[in-house]
Amino acid sequence: MVVLGGVTRLTRSGLSMNDWKFTGSLSPLSEEQWLMEFDKYKQSLEYKRTLCSLCTWCWAGFDWLVDGKKWLRGTESGYVQPRVSLYRLASHLTSAFGIYCGLLWTSLSVVMPEPPAGSMVWIREAAKIKRLALPVGFLIGITAISEAFIAGNDAGHAYNTFPKMGDTWIQDDIFSMKPLLRKFCENTSTVQLDHRILATATLLSIGTLWRASRG
Repeated sequence: MVVLGGVTRLTRSGLSMNDWKFTGSLSPLSEEQWLMEFDKYKQSLEYKRTLCSLCTWCWAGFDWLVDGKKWLRGTESGYVQPRVSLYRLASHLTSAFGIYCGLLWTSLSVVMPEPPAGSMVWIREAAKIKRLALPVGFLIGITAISEAFIAGNDAGHAYNTFPKMGDTWIQDDIFSMKPLLRKFCENTSTVQLDHRILATATLLSIGTLWRASRG
């Protein structure tokens, strides 16, 4: 499931989905069924805004010189690239991690059951580690969710240097968007800065937890 999700993201296949049913359905099994699905896809915004323009540009023969320039101008001044909502990406990722954690928790409960009641020293030490592990786990979850906003904003392409963001530690436009929630979710500079801070804090927290639990 994780690998398929990654491939879907990297190939931008999510926008090609014509409908979605909670119960699922089989993929088209014949050429006729595939053509029916393709006809549905032609009604989507992605096809109309992206592929249709490209096909017109490529197939129009000599006229591509003119049509292509028009399409490029539209790209610069008003063309909107169809995208999946970054808030839906975040909710999808959160659900995936919730399912994964539930499966892992259940598996560990079976493989590593509770220790015997007589092991009081072990139980006391484990309780201390548990108190540390819960906030670290919460921090890991927040850091992972911030990845969805990085992906949704294509913020990874904005600044590819670390620890500085370009030539500065903090960009001037991190406070340029209002309201507050939108700034932390949709401002590219703010989203990447938050993710860097969370990732660094997560690394330090995991290192601290590992050191505390060595005994």
